[in-house]
Amino acid sequence: MSPAATRRSRMQQWFPGTAHPLIVSAPMAGITNPRLASEVVRANGLGFIQGGRTFKPGSSSLAQLEEQLTLARSLLPRERNTDESDESQHPLPIGVGFVLFSDCAAPHFGNTTAPILARHRPAAVWFFAPDPDRPETLRTVIESLRSTAATVNWNPRVVVQVGTMDAAREAAELGADVIVAQGIEAGGHQFVRAAGIVSLVPEVKDMVRNEFPDKEIAVWAAGGIADGRGVAAALALGAEAAVMGTRYMVAPESDAEDYKRKALLAASDGATSTVKSYVHDHVQGNFTWPTRYDARALVHRSYHDAQAGMTIEENESRYRAAKEKGDVSMMVTWSGSSVGLVKSAPPAAEITRKVREEAVEVIGALKAVL
Repeated sequence: MSPAATRRSRMQQWFPGTAHPLIVSAPMAGITNPRLASEVVRANGLGFIQGGRTFKPGSSSLAQLEEQLTLARSLLPRERNTDESDESQHPLPIGVGFVLFSDCAAPHFGNTTAPILARHRPAAVWFFAPDPDRPETLRTVIESLRSTAATVNWNPRVVVQVGTMDAAREAAELGADVIVAQGIEAGGHQFVRAAGIVSLVPEVKDMVRNEFPDKEIAVWAAGGIADGRGVAAALALGAEAAVMGTRYMVAPESDAEDYKRKALLAASDGATSTVKSYVHDHVQGNFTWPTRYDARALVHRSYHDAQAGMTIEENESRYRAAKEKGDVSMMVTWSGSSVGLVKSAPPAAEITRKVREEAVEVIGALKAVL
């Protein structure tokens, strides 16, 4: 076997059991769960669950996080946890994602959430969306996570999702191991003012290399990636892993409602079938996200009504009425601009393997003609 065939990538060193190129399933509220994440892991990818955004003592989100992590360990292949006498001492080869804009994140993460994570030892902890009006939040949660991890000899990789260079630079300064460069092609919540991954990923990569040469920081690409061609492109841009969200929403293991799966599979031309807007949240009565962040979803009737001048109060009222009646035409389905590439709904493990194999084939084909 050649040295190239046996060489392990940095991501394989950081996340044992994964394959190159690394495929990551994004933490998506209401979509991801331990079963989906564990199936991605079974296919040698890195799966994430969503840890929530509420950190106060006694919160139901904390109990749910404990349950999800316990379930995730029970679903993973036994060979990953060889010492059955105390499985909790082995790292859990999945990740957990948290949204940080809540005012309870900085005061409570360290004493409520970090101890739960330390008991289960996930491989990575992903942070996104601190409120710009609370600039101490990201620093505080990273420091509290590191401090708690040190007490149990656990070394999770800290992942920070960004959409701008300023946010990427802050993440690097605060000790992120991984910066997820999220482009505007992504589905769900993202920075209002941002760029596509074609320019964002290499600029973040250059910044990390030039401004933080003594730090070991990886860059992952997120947004608009749904097949092996996208993964190959992400690697060419300088990313060490490709993150997919929309592609996994249709997997049978996801928690997406059937109407969302059907809508995603039927959609094409993400340039016209999806749109970034505050309306997607506001029509659902969700006004909690800071204005720095909007979201991309499939175009729906509520969006058209908003564009026609309907007040948000009336639109929200109609949305609630439609939801009660089971009318899905006004419902919100998060989606990236790559939705036109999502044409089948195989299991998450199959998605992971197939996308990786496609990426390897694309890279091999390019090498053959160079």
